[in-house]
Amino acid sequence: RYKMEQKEKHLILVDRYFPSSKLCSCCGYKNIGLELNDREWTCPKCLTHHHRDINASKNIEREGKRILRENNITIISNNDTAVGTTVNAFGEDVRLSLGEQFSMNYESIAL
Repeated sequence: RYKMEQKEKHLILVDRYFPSSKLCSCCGYKNIGLELNDREWTCPKCLTHHHRDINASKNIEREGKRILRENNITIISNNDTAVGTTVNAFGEDVRLSLGEQFSMNYESIAL
């Protein structure tokens, strides 16, 4: 956290019980039957095939952006080639995290 504050970055905390692995990142279907050892699955609603960790990372990114929008947080990108470029929660200064845990796997997304 302190390093992010030093670099004037934003840390968004996503609820650790957010069902990131069980939600289809395409249609939002919740796969309640998904087990921890299921690495891949196909959504029965839209038939999209998912790798569990990649799908979870997409859902965590979407949830983090939703939290930013809900709190009316606008992030100005540090792009020296463009003047006055405003990016609503889609700039490079956002990092998402599940609670206090930081992971080196797919689910940690830097925006």
